Amino acid sequence: MKKYLPLLLGVLPWLTFAAEDGRQLVQMPPEARAEMRAEMLDFQSSLHQIIDALASGKSAEAADIAEAKIGVSAMGRHRNSPPNARPGMFMPNDMHMIARNMHVAASEFARTARGGDVAKSLGALQPVMGACVACHRSYRTQ
Repeated sequence: MKKYLPLLLGVLPWLTFAAEDGRQLVQMPPEARAEMRAEMLDFQSSLHQIIDALASGKSAEAADIAEAKIGVSAMGRHRNSPPNARPGMFMPNDMHMIARNMHVAASEFARTARGGDVAKSLGALQPVMGACVACHRSYRTQ
């Protein structure tokens, strides 16, 4: 028993943390949740591509990816979907604002990245990723 005590003491706080989820539950149909999840996974892939392009000295490529995949140009992805598959229809106003601000920030990043300064580009990327963090720390759909 004594050899398992450190393990139990290490696991118990995590079990307590897992039970407490103070994020706001956003109810939406499974179709809308699936669309939003697919879009977020696309955003993750795009962010990976953007960082890779910046690390490779390809600022213009990073800008193109950001604008096309995350920026204002990417808004409206669900406009032709049936209503039950449009996540935005079910988002609280503050969640919707975070999403809009992320799109705007991605377009601003793209403009900055076209200047070729990697340090400035990384600084401009922070609000994009910060929107992801803010939303995921504030909201849940399950």
